[in-house]
Amino acid sequence: MLDSKWGLTRDASFPLAIGKEYVVYAITVVKDAFWYYLLDEHDLPYPVWYPSPLFQVSDGSIPAHWVVNYVSNEASSDRTGASLITFKEWANDPFFYERLVEGEAGAVAAFQNERNIPS
Repeated sequence: MLDSKWGLTRDASFPLAIGKEYVVYAITVVKDAFWYYLLDEHDLPYPVWYPSPLFQVSDGSIPAHWVVNYVSNEASSDRTGASLITFKEWANDPFFYERLVEGEAGAVAAFQNERNIPS
């Protein structure tokens, strides 16, 4: 997973707490590995993605309401697209994450709804 272009070096630090259990809100595949979107210690209102080797999975089940989709990404020449496993509002909208980060009301409401579903 080491790649300085992605900020993945031996000196990289991540805003994550060792031993803490995190809820995964989406899974994607980049650089031949799973990446998990989760709420980190920066306390942002949206999840951020991290490479799966940083974690030990305690419950590998996937929520029954999640779907799989392929999301193209024309914004970057490095990523032509990615498979995404998450709730349907995110999986079916290639601009959902950008709208969530920007605080668009519909995206925020969909994410809050997902957060409120018991795990």
